[in-house]
Amino acid sequence: MGKYNFETADFNSELWEQLRGAYGNIQEDIAPLMADTPEVPDNEKTLSPYASFESDYMIAFDNILQQLSHQMSFYNASYIALPYLANAFNYWYEKDDFVMQVLFLVNTGVIVSTDNEDNHQYNNDITDTIPENIMESYNQSILFFKEKAEEFLINRLDMLKQFEPDTVSYICISLLALVGKREHSFVLLLENFSQCPVVCENCSFFLEEIELDDDIENPEINEELNSMITPAPSVIGEWDKKSLDNTYMWLSNVLHIAGSDYDAKKLSYFYGTFTCPECGTKSGPVIDVCMKALMGC
Repeated sequence: MGKYNFETADFNSELWEQLRGAYGNIQEDIAPLMADTPEVPDNEKTLSPYASFESDYMIAFDNILQQLSHQMSFYNASYIALPYLANAFNYWYEKDDFVMQVLFLVNTGVIVSTDNEDNHQYNNDITDTIPENIMESYNQSILFFKEKAEEFLINRLDMLKQFEPDTVSYICISLLALVGKREHSFVLLLENFSQCPVVCENCSFFLEEIELDDDIENPEINEELNSMITPAPSVIGEWDKKSLDNTYMWLSNVLHIAGSDYDAKKLSYFYGTFTCPECGTKSGPVIDVCMKALMGC
């Protein structure tokens, strides 16, 4: 597929039994996605969490997401699934079906976000035993999706406006796993882009939950919140709409362009500075503090 060199595992390979998803062997869920000319009803092309599917293709597509990201854990089946997902995505890319491309990029982003060092410590990490060609194909698939996500964010940004603000935020933080730091995407997805646990590395102060959706709109609570978290300065209007190197820069502006200013404000807290109320130690960005709190630092 162009400059990316990846191969799909043979359907007769023993790897399907060795590399399993949350509910076991994923082969039956991958097979429908390999149809030569798949058809998906327009009413099933949705990111709604309440969606129900009747077509074999979308049932399998939804099952794959559940198999590979249940409870935001990492599953070894991802190593053989991603090259297949890349091939399936390419069909919709060549058809210029924008919504199906978004569905693939978002779900792949969620899956890739779970593949982080801290998450692996709580799973059966068998990375060192994966055949070299399978691991190479997996990594090449991620690079392929990264390129397509970057293309989407730079060239087709205005098309995000067709989605509701909450959906836009979900799309953006999922794509972050492909174009930026996947650990940051993992935190925002796991915490529903609203909750923020913090821990102080100096004195071990721990606060299980800061509810940003409530706190930044409540004047009394906001005062207490701002004593602990200094939001990052606004960068709205400063993005060149080309560079994706600075996550806070591009993500803030994409949210703003798509009409999600409230979530852009929340993002400023995740990329702000935490001041421990017990010892005064400062650390940040807050999103990294959240990751340490989640992983029991």
